[in-house]
Amino acid sequence: MAIVTTIGGSTTNSYITVAEYSAYADNFGWNIGADTNNHEDQLRRATAYINRVYNFVGDAQYQTQSMAWPRLTTQLIDGWPINPDTVPQDIKDAQAELAFLVHGGTDLMATVTGGSTRRTKSKAGIVETETEYASFRETPRFVAVEGLLSPYVVFGGSQIKVMRG
Repeated sequence: MAIVTTIGGSTTNSYITVAEYSAYADNFGWNIGADTNNHEDQLRRATAYINRVYNFVGDAQYQTQSMAWPRLTTQLIDGWPINPDTVPQDIKDAQAELAFLVHGGTDLMATVTGGSTRRTKSKAGIVETETEYASFRETPRFVAVEGLLSPYVVFGGSQIKVMRG
């Protein structure tokens, strides 16, 4: 299945092309190889993660678009409006970052079932195993991606972004 990057298209499945992903990787000195089929898979997984996990500002630009972007919003990024007929470069860069994580073996859609392991105990005689979990769940964080996407994400609850003038 080929990568489709038509902005606002009903069959779009990636924000960036394989060539854009390769150029991004080269810029950071990453070796991603030359297997286009693997690159396309990595890009599709990264796109699915972005579209499923993040709640972006504004509304979808087109009723039939298959992706979260482009958006209609009054949100300003560094004092500038977001063009409703484009996908911001930060979104594209976040996809490349996530695709590289997939390339390295990270499962972006991993299921979290319990807290982090605090202590494990084993006993040799009359086999015994004990595992103690912390009281919280560990969820993966992709800090580079969070940094790129944070200006475009709606934060839940009563949190608001505070700016000093």
